[in-house]
Amino acid sequence: MRNKEKFIALVSPETTNTVAKNRDRIKNRAMLRESQNIALKVLDKLEEIRWSQRKLASEMGVTPQQITKIVKGQENLTLETQIKLQSILKIPILASYYENIEEKSVSEVAITKTERYFAPKTRVKLADKTLLAKKEFKMEYNPISEKYNYFEQTA
Repeated sequence: MRNKEKFIALVSPETTNTVAKNRDRIKNRAMLRESQNIALKVLDKLEEIRWSQRKLASEMGVTPQQITKIVKGQENLTLETQIKLQSILKIPILASYYENIEEKSVSEVAITKTERYFAPKTRVKLADKTLLAKKEFKMEYNPISEKYNYFEQTA
């Protein structure tokens, strides 16, 4: 048996919908992030008031399985469910849009802070001569990605 025949024997004849699933996930990325943020708020509040998920389910009038879906961050919550969570747990779920805007405006101010950074001496080739020189970089901190960005200074 040759390699090609071995490979064909391993490949499943069934078609998969992996590409379609990934496209849907990418399309719904914003909704999933918001669901995960709500899940974190709910879990934090439940821990703070020392409630179980079962207690929250009984207060909301839903099944414990529904609460499990909510705290996993995989549930597309209806407006009614969000309002129930907000009123029972007394947490701002629907205000997350405004919280994000405030965070972005604070981080945009922080991004403008730059510093100069000198790299260690590096070899620079100039007209058949190799010299040791220091390169100068501009360094910016991006609080959103929590990383430093380096830009080489040009004269």
